[in-house]
Amino acid sequence: MNKKILKSMLLTASMLLASGSTQAHELFLKPDNYFLKPQSKELLKLVNGTFDKNLAIVARARMQDVSIAADDKVFHPPATDWHDADAASHLTFTTGKAGTPVAGVSTRPGVRTLPTADFRAFMKLYGALDGLASFDSESKLAAVRQRSAKHVKAVFQVGNTYSTDYSRRLGYPLEIVPQNNPFELKLNEALRFQVLHNGQPVANHLVYVNHAGFNEDDDAERRVNAQKLRTDKNGMASVKISKKSAWYIALIHVHPVKDADADYDTNWATLTFEMK
Repeated sequence: MNKKILKSMLLTASMLLASGSTQAHELFLKPDNYFLKPQSKELLKLVNGTFDKNLAIVARARMQDVSIAADDKVFHPPATDWHDADAASHLTFTTGKAGTPVAGVSTRPGVRTLPTADFRAFMKLYGALDGLASFDSESKLAAVRQRSAKHVKAVFQVGNTYSTDYSRRLGYPLEIVPQNNPFELKLNEALRFQVLHNGQPVANHLVYVNHAGFNEDDDAERRVNAQKLRTDKNGMASVKISKKSAWYIALIHVHPVKDADADYDTNWATLTFEMK
């Protein structure tokens, strides 16, 4: 494709993404510190933008589910435990006993209509290349009604005792589930994870893995510095954790639907953790 045309498409998509819809940004759930003390008051930050930069808050009304799985239970903090600061939404919570909890936020789906060129540019910009290939081969739509929602999780360590809470499924439409504890890993060991869509494994799907400080863009692909993996037939993949840093796993699942209000469903999922 002509580079000037591609730049124009990406600029159009970027303008759409910055136009005020929180659907346009990536979403991550991150504590300021992934290593916490038992029975302590802590903060989780919902970062709406890129992994390294907050760009907009997320309205409480858009949060369909907020969950913390810890101490073999799942808690649902109320909306009153959230506050906004520094262009991000912050959740105040109290840790329980020592273990490895997982927290999650799932947003309500929203629908917007895009010209086909802008929908393609959106998928290219955010690395939804599987969805883009399928769209190009199957769709003849002149405009696309895109229904989009985001489902984000963070695993963190409380105290010095490990638990299996990190592997709890939260039941989100798109979900990344660790298969081994990221906080028990040594440097250069592998984290295994499974990707589920509506509870079913997502086979042969593109997944991105990266760490803090390397969420850079270029003209052709947003995740230029990310590791690119594919899930196997059981939705499983593994990645070597090669740097002491905060890490994320991310994917966008795009598929056609035959609904009255949408032509395509777009679900985003991210998972964050840290190698210390």
